[in-house]
Amino acid sequence: MASKSEHEKKKPGILQWLLFILIPLILAGTIAIIIMIAAGIDVSGFAKKYGSQIPGVSSLVSEETEYGEAEQQRLTAAIDSRDEQIDQLESELEAREADIEDLNEQINTLHQQLETQQEAAEEEPASNVIKDISTSFQNMETDRAAEILANLEDDTALAVMGIMSKKTLGEILGEMDAEEAARLTNAYASEETQ
Repeated sequence: MASKSEHEKKKPGILQWLLFILIPLILAGTIAIIIMIAAGIDVSGFAKKYGSQIPGVSSLVSEETEYGEAEQQRLTAAIDSRDEQIDQLESELEAREADIEDLNEQINTLHQQLETQQEAAEEEPASNVIKDISTSFQNMETDRAAEILANLEDDTALAVMGIMSKKTLGEILGEMDAEEAARLTNAYASEETQ
């Protein structure tokens, strides 16, 4: 009986077979794959190439490869399309920003023109009114013009006197009261010298 139990002890079991043969082989294969990847060898490409030649595995490997490549091409095309859209939108944005700058410059130019025209319009009616008054005084009788000129505010009277011809101005001042004519003449002279 002793020989039967010795015989059972000598027969390797599955557990011993796993521990001493299979695990070291798996460990050695893993280390070999790590070394090949570190060396720059395409292990997955190699496995796909030779795995596609194995009858049972070939259908799995080739379908996976085709699907992976097709998916990669589709994604690459989608990324390229998005990049083109981004480039197009960026160029449109730059064009619109340039348009906005041009429009802002036009607005500023128009504001400056408007201000200049408003200033000219504010000055022009006053000068037109003064010209009209001066023309009226020149067409009036001198004694009547002298009486009206003497009763005007000094600023208005001086502005009218500045536009009149010297001959007409002299005639109107000659018809005025001497003190009033002297006062207006002094004010006119001091304004002319400024």
